[in-house]
Amino acid sequence: MKLSLPQISQPATLADLAHDTLKQFLLSPKAKGLERLEERTLAKQLGISRTPLREAVNRLIFEGFLRVEPRRGVFLNHPSKKEIIEILHVRAALESMAARLTASRITSSDLENLRKIFAPFHLDSVEEHVEEFSLAHFEFHEQVLELSGCGKLIEMASNIRDQMKLVRVHTMRIRRNIKKSLIEHLEIIDALESRDPDVAANRMREHILNLVKYVENSTESYPWNQQSSS
Repeated sequence: MKLSLPQISQPATLADLAHDTLKQFLLSPKAKGLERLEERTLAKQLGISRTPLREAVNRLIFEGFLRVEPRRGVFLNHPSKKEIIEILHVRAALESMAARLTASRITSSDLENLRKIFAPFHLDSVEEHVEEFSLAHFEFHEQVLELSGCGKLIEMASNIRDQMKLVRVHTMRIRRNIKKSLIEHLEIIDALESRDPDVAANRMREHILNLVKYVENSTESYPWNQQSSS
C-alpha cells in the first residue's frame, strides 16, 4: 500500500517573518527614496532582536535586494540600467504572449474587472497617486498573465516576478511616465476587448518596449544612474 501523507509545515521563524516583511516593503513604492538601512531602526520597528534581523538581511543580500558596502553599511541594491532593460525585454516577450492568449479567451466579466483596476485614475490627477497606480499597474499585468490560462507561461513569469515587480516600482517612480502608462493600459484593455490576438500582443509589447526606449534615453538620476550601468 502506497502512503500519501501531507508534508508537515514548520512554523515561520522570526527571521522568516522579518525577511518577508522587509522584502514586501522593498518591492513597494513605500521604499521610495530609501537608500541605507539602519539595523537599530529596523530591529526597533519590527520589534525583534538583531540576530533574526541579520539573518533576514543576509538572505535579502543573497537574493540581490540589498548590498553591503564595507565600513558604510547595508544599502538598497538598485538594478542597473542594463539589468532593467534586460528584464523589460523578458517581460515584453512573456506578457505579449499572455495578451495574445488572453484575447482569444477573455470574457466580458474579465474585461470589466480589468477596467475596474484603473477606474479610480484620471489623466488630470494620476500623477498625484504614484503609489496607488504602481499597485494597480502590477495587479493588471498579473491578471493578464493569469487570464492567459497558460500554466507554463505563468510559471516562467513567476520565476522572475520579484525582479519584474522591482523594475515596475523603479520605473513608476518617474512621475512624467505615469500619464502615458495609464493611456497605454487602457489601450491594451481595448485591444483585448476586440478579441484580436495580434492587436493585443502588439499593444502589450509596444507598451513595455516604449518603457525600454525611455530607460535607454533617460537622463534621470534615479534609480539607474546611481550605479554602474555596465
